[in-house]
Amino acid sequence: MKIIYLKRRLSRRQLLYGIIVLALVPFLVTYMGQLTVDSGKEQGREKSVLSRHIFMLNDPVQKRFDERNKHLKYECSRLKNYYVAQNSEAAVKEHLVLNRKNKIVYCAIEKIGCTFWKRIFQILSGWRNVTNPFSIRGIQAYEGFSTAKRLPFDKIYQLLRMSTKFMFVREPFERLLSGYVDKIYSPNTAYWNFIGKYIVKSFRENPTNVSLECGHDVTFPEFVEYFVYSQNSNERRDAHFVPSFEHCRPCEIDYDYIGKLETFQEDTFHILKKLDLEDMIKFSDFQNETETDALVDTVDYVFSMKRAIVNCMPFTKGLYRAWRKLQIRGILSKHVKFPYPTDRDVDVTPGQFKDALFAAHAQSGDKESRKKNREEAMLEAYSTVSPILMERLRDALLIDSSLFGYEKIPKKLLELKYTVPDNGGFRYFDIS
Repeated sequence: MKIIYLKRRLSRRQLLYGIIVLALVPFLVTYMGQLTVDSGKEQGREKSVLSRHIFMLNDPVQKRFDERNKHLKYECSRLKNYYVAQNSEAAVKEHLVLNRKNKIVYCAIEKIGCTFWKRIFQILSGWRNVTNPFSIRGIQAYEGFSTAKRLPFDKIYQLLRMSTKFMFVREPFERLLSGYVDKIYSPNTAYWNFIGKYIVKSFRENPTNVSLECGHDVTFPEFVEYFVYSQNSNERRDAHFVPSFEHCRPCEIDYDYIGKLETFQEDTFHILKKLDLEDMIKFSDFQNETETDALVDTVDYVFSMKRAIVNCMPFTKGLYRAWRKLQIRGILSKHVKFPYPTDRDVDVTPGQFKDALFAAHAQSGDKESRKKNREEAMLEAYSTVSPILMERLRDALLIDSSLFGYEKIPKKLLELKYTVPDNGGFRYFDIS
C-alpha cells in the first residue's frame, strides 16, 4: 500500500513539474530571443563605434587636426618660459563665442574668417532664420551671438570642460599684411583716425598736415614699425594685428580643433560634420559664395564711410583702393582696370560700383590664375621692409609661428633681399 501511495505522489509531482515547465517555455523562448536581439544590438553598436574609429584613422583631415594638436602641445611645453601673453583676461573672454545649446565654443580671431563663423553662430542662436551664412551680409555679423565677456571664470571653466572647442589660425606674416590691407590701405576711416594718425605722427619724419589730420597714407614699412613697437611696448595694440595665441591662449585651453585659413573650406566642413550641424548650416557653392560675399562686403563698407573718406581724398581714390584690395586678395584679376578716374570725384552710386565689381569678377578668369596675386602682393609689400626690421618682426611673430607650425620667416620673403619684384610693372600698393 505504501508503495502504491508513493507512486501516486511521484506521479502527481511529475505532473505538477511538467505543467510548470510547459508554462515557462514561452517565457524562456521570449527571454532567449531577447538576449539574442540585445546581443546583436550590442555587437552592432560595437561595430558602429569601430567603424567610426577606423574612419577617423583613415580620415586625412582628422589626421591633420591631430598632428596640429600634437605639435601645439609640444611647442607649448618647449616655450613654457618664453610664452607671455599681453592681452588681458577680459580681451580673451570677449573672443570666446558660445553656443550652449550645441555645446560649442569658438575662439574668434580677426582676419581669420571670424565674420564668417559669427554668422554661423547667429544661425545657431536663432537670431537669423536661414541655413546659409552667406545670406547674411558681413556688415551685419556683429550681434546675435553670445560671448564669455560677462561670465565669471568658474562658469567659463564649466563651459569649456563640457563643450567642443575650436579656433582658426593663419600664417602670421600673411595675417599681418591682411590687417594692413583691410584696415589701413583700403579706406577705413576709423582705423585711419585711431592707428593711422598715430603712425604718421610717431614713425614718419616731416609728415604733411594732411597726413597728420587724416592718417590715410601709411606705408607698409611704417605699419610694420608700429606693429613691432606696439608689441614691445604694449601701447596702441589692436586686435586685428595682435598675435593669435594672445586671443585664444591655446596653451591654457585645450582646443579640440585648430583650423587654418590655408585649408579653411576643408576644415570648416569637417568641424560642422563633427558638430552634427550639416542639416542646420548649408552652402550652395562655397568658393563662389565666398567671393561674392567679399564683393558685396566691399561695397557696403566703403560707402558707409563715404562722408569721412572725402575729407581726405577724392572718393574715387577710395574706391580705387577698395578695388586694389580685391586684387590683392586674388578675387579680381590684376589685368582688369579700375573704371573711374582717381584724381577727381565723379558721381558713383553703390549700385554702379557693385555692378562694376561683378563685371570685373566675371572677366577675372579662374581662381588658380588669380591666386598668384596674393603671393605677388605679399612679396611686393615685404620687399619694402628693411632686413633689420624684418628680424624684429620675426621676433614679434615668433610664438605664433612656433605654436602653429609655420616658418619663422617664410622662405620666399628671405629671398627678397630688399628688392621690389617687377610684376610686369604692376603695383598693388599705391598710396599717392
